[in-house]
Amino acid sequence: MIVLIGTVPYQTGVYCGPIKLQQKTLTIGENDFAIERGSAAMAASCAKVCEFYHLPAPQAIFGGDVADGQGTELMFQEAIRNLDKYNSTVIALHYLFPKMVYGLPLVRKINNLSPRPQLIADAGGMYLLKSVKQAAACDVFTPDEGELHFLADEFAPHPLYVRSELLKEKIPREVLIQKAYQHKNTATTTIIKGRVDNIYVKGVKTKELALPNIPAMEAIGGTGDTITGMLAALRFKGDPDSDYKSLVLNRLIGQRIKCTPATQIYEFIEAIPKALEEYDAQKN
Repeated sequence: MIVLIGTVPYQTGVYCGPIKLQQKTLTIGENDFAIERGSAAMAASCAKVCEFYHLPAPQAIFGGDVADGQGTELMFQEAIRNLDKYNSTVIALHYLFPKMVYGLPLVRKINNLSPRPQLIADAGGMYLLKSVKQAAACDVFTPDEGELHFLADEFAPHPLYVRSELLKEKIPREVLIQKAYQHKNTATTTIIKGRVDNIYVKGVKTKELALPNIPAMEAIGGTGDTITGMLAALRFKGDPDSDYKSLVLNRLIGQRIKCTPATQIYEFIEAIPKALEEYDAQKN
């Protein structure tokens, strides 16, 4: 089972259960959430891949948070208390307030699950794990270029506080990623998202993807979140090329729908099945 943990801009509370999709919304229990950027986009893209391959629907542990952090705390408390009931094989952490007091208990909980699930982190999930020095316990990080500077800075507690000397000049990506691995500030696999996507495993670059180049995708909120969601589903499926496939799919979708800066992320997610058909047909 896939368990997705993250916050959404919704009334304070915890929202748990299987994720169901409609075109513009995802439903958890009796609550509907708009499919916009962040955790909702990650969850919707994960659920869409699961639908395509007839996999069980991903399970959500969402915190409704109105920017005061209360929903994040409730979400962490629920996850630490009840994760063992989900029989998860993949867990993804996404948007959340990086409340450090919950970081170590959450990692301990995950590490004590049997069998231990794969752990994927993006956004606030990465910030939390790096800040409590548990990044190396994670299986996959999915940073963008800016977040890579944060991972390379062994002192920064948040991307806002990256040392100025790392930002004043253009430091090669290879130097930044090696700093992150050197200080154990990134996961076993690091998928760097950008104009060119890179996959590193234990500090070694294994794949690179630059085409098709679709600049409009940079302006669509949520296109990085969809990579994390698809990746979680593909790893759950056991796809041997899940990391690279999630990157290719994202670009195929942008190309297929001829996206523009005005494209909404739910339109992007609706095109996932056709992109999967195209990718799988080329592989067979």
